[in-house]
Amino acid sequence: MTTSRHRYYQNLYDELCLVCVNQLSDYAPEGSDTAEFLNRVRTLQSSLGDPDSAQEGQALLSQIVASFPLITPQMHRDLLWFFGGDCLHYLSDEELDKYQLLEERYYEAGSDGDDGLYRNLRAQTFGLH
Repeated sequence: MTTSRHRYYQNLYDELCLVCVNQLSDYAPEGSDTAEFLNRVRTLQSSLGDPDSAQEGQALLSQIVASFPLITPQMHRDLLWFFGGDCLHYLSDEELDKYQLLEERYYEAGSDGDDGLYRNLRAQTFGLH
């Protein structure tokens, strides 16, 4: 079952994929490290939510931060929370507290019939409305 939370993060990751492809494709000759990176980005896009996707997502986001400084500012910080692990080191304590509160509110809501539930709870938690 696809939840509003999963759709929210899938959309953010889709946007990140588009940024990576648009900015790196010209520098990704066949067989290069950049071409391999883009292949991994695309593969994860279609398997987001699978059991191994969190570990691969952590590795890819960490690689973006370390190797692609022009893409890093365009990467939504919510993805750091979503993939967790080492990615959490890039978030402030205040952000971590807000994400934890967001998750608690989401799971307390219990119902996922509303497509915008997660997005709306995020906006409320982060004071965006």
